[in-house]
Amino acid sequence: MSHINNQTQDLYSIELVQDLDHEAAASVSGGALYLSDYYNGKGEKREYKGDSYSLGSFNNKASWYENTGDKDWYVYADKYFKGEPYVLKAYTKGNFYGYANNNWESAKPKSEYYSY
Repeated sequence: MSHINNQTQDLYSIELVQDLDHEAAASVSGGALYLSDYYNGKGEKREYKGDSYSLGSFNNKASWYENTGDKDWYVYADKYFKGEPYVLKAYTKGNFYGYANNNWESAKPKSEYYSY
């Protein structure tokens, strides 16, 4: 006969387990790219994590970005990742100006599998 302890323990009562806010969780998991349709992160925001994306209904709307991860992200004026990429450095945020404002249709994180 087995002597298994059938007691359950609340996850948050375990030492060193804590609830992470959205930004901290994204940073721990490799980060995310956030785009907003208005300067300084105001307005509608979209989150992109991990893979490559066509920005879909958010095409040509981004006026601000925040990269919360440890990898650079690349945004492209074409929805099929064509043309010269615009680099969004790891752990940075800022507004897009001039050519870069409202001009992106696809995005992907830098990876050793991509050649630029």
